[in-house]
Amino acid sequence: MGEARSGSRKRRHFATVPPSEILPVVDADYQSSVRGIYVIGDVTGLPLVKVAANQGAELIEKMRRSGAFKGAGNGRLDLVIVGAGPAGLSAAIEAQKAGLSYVVLERERPANTIRAFPKGKRVYAEPRFLKNASALPVEGDRVRDDFLAVVDDTIRDLNLDVRSGVEVERIVKSGDHQFAVETTAGESFEGRNVVVAVGRQGHPRLLDVPGAEPSDRVTYRFHTPDDYDGEDLLVVGGGNSAVETALMLCDRNRVSISYRRDAFFRLKTGNQQRLDEAVAEGRLEVLFESNVRAVREGEVVLDVQGEERVLHNDRVIVLIGTLPPIDFLLDAGLELDGIWTKKRVALSIVGLLVAYFVYFQAKHFVLRPEAADASHHYIPGFSWIFYILPDYFTNLYGMYYLLYFTLIAVFGLCWAIRYNHRVIWRRNLTAIFVQWTLWWGVPTFLAVGLGRNVWTPLLARSLNAWPLNMLAFRIDPLVGPGDPAWWRVVAFVGVVWAVVLTFIVLPVFTVLVGKHYCSHVCSCGALAETVGNSFRHRGPKGGWARSLERMGFVFIALASVATIADVLGYGLPLSLYNVWVGTLLSGVVAIGLYPFLGQRLWCRYWCPLAFWMNFWGRWSRFKISPEHGKCIDCNVCNQYCQMGIDIKSRALQGVPVTLKDTPCVACGECVARCPMEILHLGDPPPQKPYRDGTDAGPERTVTASIHHTLDFPRMNDKSIKNRKETG
Repeated sequence: MGEARSGSRKRRHFATVPPSEILPVVDADYQSSVRGIYVIGDVTGLPLVKVAANQGAELIEKMRRSGAFKGAGNGRLDLVIVGAGPAGLSAAIEAQKAGLSYVVLERERPANTIRAFPKGKRVYAEPRFLKNASALPVEGDRVRDDFLAVVDDTIRDLNLDVRSGVEVERIVKSGDHQFAVETTAGESFEGRNVVVAVGRQGHPRLLDVPGAEPSDRVTYRFHTPDDYDGEDLLVVGGGNSAVETALMLCDRNRVSISYRRDAFFRLKTGNQQRLDEAVAEGRLEVLFESNVRAVREGEVVLDVQGEERVLHNDRVIVLIGTLPPIDFLLDAGLELDGIWTKKRVALSIVGLLVAYFVYFQAKHFVLRPEAADASHHYIPGFSWIFYILPDYFTNLYGMYYLLYFTLIAVFGLCWAIRYNHRVIWRRNLTAIFVQWTLWWGVPTFLAVGLGRNVWTPLLARSLNAWPLNMLAFRIDPLVGPGDPAWWRVVAFVGVVWAVVLTFIVLPVFTVLVGKHYCSHVCSCGALAETVGNSFRHRGPKGGWARSLERMGFVFIALASVATIADVLGYGLPLSLYNVWVGTLLSGVVAIGLYPFLGQRLWCRYWCPLAFWMNFWGRWSRFKISPEHGKCIDCNVCNQYCQMGIDIKSRALQGVPVTLKDTPCVACGECVARCPMEILHLGDPPPQKPYRDGTDAGPERTVTASIHHTLDFPRMNDKSIKNRKETG
């Protein structure tokens, strides 16, 4: 893919997701937060050649429909394309066919990311069931050199205006549809629109140790094993690229691998097997828990499990990943998901204040003047609503919950239609049905219709288990003057059911089917999977985020103490718990920060019921299984997992996601989002071959899930509006 430099200076930023998940926010037309700058290809987070080519072709048509090329050019090019990968080249072909003025700027050579592949490595035309809609011939699983030959021939035959060796330094906007694309050589290309089609593998991640600067001794790219023969080599890294490199070199060289962890955790199954064989045969040495400390003439110094070790060495090959072009994108003024700006901080504070008002103050406001008194303030302008709604919702807090569950139904149906995936249909329809029956709908409308709902103690506990429902074990006073005595039985049965639900039904349910309760039944989860679905990719990721998950067990202890104290007649602990945990954390913080930290803060870090199910999950049969050997390392599953689970590493190894060591809530989002459709709830279906005879995994058809993954990039509020307008 094409690449661009990160700019002249390092920009400081704070992110709550890993660098690999920091992506530009774009709308349905691939337009970024800067009007006139469009983003396509690998940098959008989906490293698939065919998808990138399709995006390039689709972009030009979208730009033409939106009027991006209308008006006088004032001597400017219609578009400047940064990056000559499949996306940029495909866009250039369509621009040339449309008679537009354009130029493609490439730092090195066209399809540079693929040129960095080792000799003989194949470029797969995945996903195979997706039709190539571009004029770039990317179909067929060609080896690297054959694929590059096709690219070079296309550029030559079509006489595309591709400028190789031109490194873009920055994009400067001077007005509406007025851009100057400046290069490190001092050139400036004036354009009315800019297409950023750079790769994510912009710059190798460097070792910060003495002697590790790029040189003949230390290299950060591997091209061909023909460059090495009879040498002492050290490969640094623990990914598939590092292991594949070591395996290619070990037959003609003496090779060691240095990896900082105690085991490889994201290797493809085939690579792991080949590595184990090479180690067993003595052709390769693996040094776990090791870090390079210095590179010297003829040797390299390592820290291996706390002890210094010096290896004789001719050359070091460092393959520890690359740095995405974050600085370059920030310099261009693009909004990036995962990075906190002053605007995002300010909006998050506003979100917290609004949520604080809803959960702590709304009960003191009413929408009809007749309901106002010394402790309830009237908000004028809403009386007309009660020609439609009953007076039960006069209280602003009651109106909030009506809106809460209405939005669950509306957004649940909208997302199900947009995905059109059976897993999402089942999840959202189940959630909507449960919320509008036993959870909230039936108890509420019984109270609305009858004025008094004696069944509430039973209905409220039908699904809402302790310790999420902190009043589950309290016998409600029901019997009043003139009331039948048997109503007291309802309260007693409710408490008995609460005990059975908490200590028998939910544990058994979790063991059998996993934490479907969190995504299909619970009202918090229902809101998260419907209204909060647009923000799921913003959930915190990384080691620090996962370490905070242990807090949940503290909240189980707090809930237990508060409940026992309440049963013994001491109400203060429960009151404090309800305010600080049940209202502040679950309502104000969790919902107030939905758009900024994802929709699962409460479920992931503080919900005691979720951690009660996590305890039973260690015996659960639940799993999300990958198809063996089919993962393409695109990271989409990780990006959209709001629970921060490293699904990709498991898929690469062919290992299922289970509840034994993850907090998975069985939302099925990774199954629906996977562009290769290789993730499955339960066991994967039987393998069926492609028409060409190769093993393709289960037979499948093009579904809306892949189009959702490819066509719904990171969206801000403006882009969501644009998507609604464009359908």
